[in-house]
This record gives sequence, structure tokens and C-alpha cells, in this order.
Amino acid sequence: MPREKDESEPPGIVVLYTSLMILLLAFFILLNTLSKTEEARVEAAFQSLMGSFGFKPGAPSPMQSKTKLALPNAAPLKKVDRDYRSLRGLVRDENLKDLVKFLRTTRYRTVVMPDLLLFEPGTLVLSVEGEDFLTKVAGMVRGGEYPMSIVGHTDKAPPVKGVAFNNWELSSMRALKVVKFLVAQGVEPVRLAAFGKSYYEPLVSPSPKNPSALLFNNRVELVMDARDPNLERLPESAPQRNLNLRGFRIDFWETGKDEQKQQEEDKDARPLQ
Repeated sequence: MPREKDESEPPGIVVLYTSLMILLLAFFILLNTLSKTEEARVEAAFQSLMGSFGFKPGAPSPMQSKTKLALPNAAPLKKVDRDYRSLRGLVRDENLKDLVKFLRTTRYRTVVMPDLLLFEPGTLVLSVEGEDFLTKVAGMVRGGEYPMSIVGHTDKAPPVKGVAFNNWELSSMRALKVVKFLVAQGVEPVRLAAFGKSYYEPLVSPSPKNPSALLFNNRVELVMDARDPNLERLPESAPQRNLNLRGFRIDFWETGKDEQKQQEEDKDARPLQ
């Protein structure tokens, strides 16, 4: 009888499949070797570059560290704004937030102090509490260059007889009293000015339903000027050039020349023959 044909897979196909797998494995090993080699080369190049810029081996790399955006530094506060913040802190620490108020505009920083805090009732005499508060205020604002105005205000009620003739005088005398006390505490007098405005600039609209109107309309304001003080000064004029001509003196107006050059030109000027 003839032999039955073997239907199983020929051995040649198995060998071919095994060889293919071996080749693929060798290819992946080669790729892995090449990648390791490239990493080593890149690392060596990187270390060489860092060494050329003076970075020591092992030191943190600026390329590996997390970079943070450099924000521009905020402009430093002017003395007037630092003092204004200090005064707000003083009022907070002294628990006077219900009495002392703060107003701020582009040009001015204002501290509103009711006369109930500063003066004995119905008088122009500073109270113990008022002197203590103004002493602390003076310690914070002295030494600056910005000017300050002390402005007195009243309500429409007439002043106590014997204290002042009218509200104009009462508001002015209150402001002047505060100015004198601040000067006595070392605040530079050249920076201070006193004003009285009577009852014409109420801070709160008078109303029977608003008792705070009586409190805050009778007040003294410390107004700190935040503008550049140099803006209101006249510029220094250069020396005037002159020339003697046969006994007559001729003056010339010169602009755009510095003082030393102008003086040298004046020395060279001689009378004409």
C-alpha cells in the first residue's frame, strides 16, 4: 500500500520563521545600541558646552531647571505714600477707624480727624488724646519733602461765645493750633500751611437722620501733597552775558549754555577800541 502523505508543516517554514525573529531581535538590539550611543554623544557635547561657559560638572543646569518668568520690579513707593500707609496702620492699631477717615486722589492723600478726637469740647484746647495722636502722626510724617496743608472745617452751628467770633475764625484757629503742635514735634515748618474753610465744604450732607454729619463736618484735615514739589519752582537762570562798548553796558540773554562756559565767555569779553 502506498504511504499516506504527511499533511504537517514542512520544517523549512519553521526555520525561516525562526530566522526572521532572530533578525528582528538583532535589529532592535542594534537600534537600542545606536540610541545609547547617541545619548552618550549628546551628553558629552552638552557637558563640553557647559564647561566652555564656566559651569562646573554636577552643578544644576539652567536647561534642566524649571525657568520662571522674570517679572519687572514694582516701582518703589514715594515717601508720601509710605507715610500715608503708616498713618492708616496707626489708626487701625489705635482702634480709631470709626473716627479717623482717609481720602485719596491722584494729587492728594487726606487724613480726616474730627474735632472730637483733637480738642476739648467747645474749646480750642487740644485734648490729651488729641496730643497723643498728633505726636504719633508727627513722628511718621517728619523728614519728608512733600508739603502738607492743615485745613479746618466746621458745621453751620455758631461757635461758643468767647472761643471764636464766627466759623471762619474757628476753623482757622483749629488748623493753626494743629500746625503749631506739629512744628513743636519736629515737623519742618516750611512744609506746613494752615487754612480755614468754615462750613462751606461739608464732608457729609447735613441731615437730622444722619448724626455722623455733625461729627465729620467739624474736623481738621491733614492734606499731603503727592505732586512733585519741583514742578512749582522757578528754574535757575544762567549768568547774564554782558559787553562793555565805549562806556556802555550791553546785556545779552543766553540759553542752552552751562554756567562754566558762560563764565569763560564773560572773562574773554573786552571793550571795543
